[in-house]
Amino acid sequence: MEAGNLIIEALKSVIKEDYVLLDCPYHANLGDHLIWEGTLCALKKLPYKCLYTSSVEYYQEDKIKDGHLILICGGGNFGDVWPRHQELRRRILEKYPKCKLVHLPQTMRYSDEETLKRDVELFTREKERNVIMLRDKKSYEYAKEHFGECNLMLVPDMAFAMEVPERYIGTKKTGKTVYIRRKDHELSAEGDNLVPQDVEIRDWPTYEKLPLLRHIVYIIGGPIKWLLPKKFYCCYMDWAYNKILHPFYTKGALRFIVNFDKIYTTRLHAGLLGYFLGKEIVIVDNNYGKMRAVWDTWVDEAR
Repeated sequence: MEAGNLIIEALKSVIKEDYVLLDCPYHANLGDHLIWEGTLCALKKLPYKCLYTSSVEYYQEDKIKDGHLILICGGGNFGDVWPRHQELRRRILEKYPKCKLVHLPQTMRYSDEETLKRDVELFTREKERNVIMLRDKKSYEYAKEHFGECNLMLVPDMAFAMEVPERYIGTKKTGKTVYIRRKDHELSAEGDNLVPQDVEIRDWPTYEKLPLLRHIVYIIGGPIKWLLPKKFYCCYMDWAYNKILHPFYTKGALRFIVNFDKIYTTRLHAGLLGYFLGKEIVIVDNNYGKMRAVWDTWVDEAR
């Protein structure tokens, strides 16, 4: 069964009612928008509706009723690599004692033993309320070792459920090669040795220069932020990202990747999107093996 169908079947097994979707990426990382887009495409195939969508920064507690089913967007942040996202999970569990949570496919990574111990205690205590999906075999085995009492599922990254427009697939050769090199704390400098020295070096274009549309959205939001109660600004940002910036960022990722025939990448979703488009991909892993783990689980095994 192809990865997209595996995602649909997994969601059908755990989503039996209308739901809330939290931790959507209200930022400029195009890879996270590809995850979000795949999530939206997959959820459209279920007979339930989304009651509320927001991010870690702008969600409003009174929009969520205790007892709602809450979906947490997938990615690479279950653990202590990106702490604010894990803190959201803890807050939700404590604030809404009757809510059930589905943590959409994640890489699980802890470097601090005390943080791991704290989360094992919390999630094990609340095991009946949590479904934790892992997006690679390495994370799944790690989760079984430490969170074995919880409901664990091995499920592909949500980007595999994207509906990629046909016009982007099989485009004419450009003769271009690119090295997509991240600049944050996940970068492994050793990976640079895998890449030819004469290739173009880029990052997601939104990290090189924020687009004008993003500036316009935030400028328009300025008076709302400073003159009205916070809830109005939160509602505005929910609307702006769902209706304007997310579609714009998703198209931007496609328009960027389609320009290259061969892609060396330190960004997982640049690699996955290139793979969907039929490009030649060389994975340059991050500093704890996240990319190779996902690639080995779902791409190489499918070949």
